Amino acid sequence: MPPKRNVRRRLMLISVGVIGMMQASVAPAQDASTYYTVMHPDEFEIDWTSFYRQAEQQTAGLRAELPHHLDLAYGEDPKQRLDLYLPAGDPADAPVFLFLHGGGFQEGDRAQYGFVAGPFAEHGIVTAVASYRLTVGGHTYPAQPEDVKSAIEWLYHHVAEYGGNPAAIFVGGHSAGAILAADTGVDRSWLTDAGIPRDVLRGIVPISGAYDLRKSGRAYTPTPEAEAQASPMLHIGDPVPAVVVAVGSVEETYLGSSREFVEKLSGMRVSAQLLVLEGENHRDTVASLADGDSDLFRRVLEMIREYSRGNL
Repeated sequence: MPPKRNVRRRLMLISVGVIGMMQASVAPAQDASTYYTVMHPDEFEIDWTSFYRQAEQQTAGLRAELPHHLDLAYGEDPKQRLDLYLPAGDPADAPVFLFLHGGGFQEGDRAQYGFVAGPFAEHGIVTAVASYRLTVGGHTYPAQPEDVKSAIEWLYHHVAEYGGNPAAIFVGGHSAGAILAADTGVDRSWLTDAGIPRDVLRGIVPISGAYDLRKSGRAYTPTPEAEAQASPMLHIGDPVPAVVVAVGSVEETYLGSSREFVEKLSGMRVSAQLLVLEGENHRDTVASLADGDSDLFRRVLEMIREYSRGNL
């Protein structure tokens, strides 16, 4: 099921400016033909080759329609980059949604996921789509959550230059990105350590993720100690006030973890919602986020609208 978009406006493409740390030219997307899911299609029920092909095509199409700035650097590694997609006109104090891609911490790139920004732009929201260091590059936990935190720090210090509100940041992610979004939002003490008000991080949207990584056997967490430390379920301390957890009804691997995660957050007086997307698989759920008519997008939009107001 290809991601849908509700973008109606044709806008002149905005060229990349020189603001903050960024590259002089647009970096190409990571070559999807080298991804494990693409090289070993017989091991997967989902056709990931067609997914990445469509995702790149739809991202390219969106870039022809929306104002955007590409390859904004939040660190020195080539993967420590994010793309910004802006609403029409001259946005000011727009809420900011940071999206983190999936791929098992070993594949994926921001250039393949810009399509998620379409419906957010329709509703006046600035979308940041970030890459982060991967295990295929030799980077294991905690490199990835450190990258997400650095991206949020960059947004806090720079997104106002693009019309975003640095005091209203939301983080969502799919699969591996869901784990990172959850990890970032379950304990905001790191923001205080970074000299950033904890209330700038308003909500998270983990989609199709596992939130207890013990005995997971992932390259991302090569030791039992790392598995425990990387499990958002195990270190809920100072969580964000609002959470939407989504999972496909056929994703048996993630249903139990998603329910338990929401139960634990609700016990911390968090407005935590579980949305089970009927009939949807691991590919469908990220497509739903990019569909302005989907239950998932509407639920996320309601959260952003409610929790962008005032100081929480």
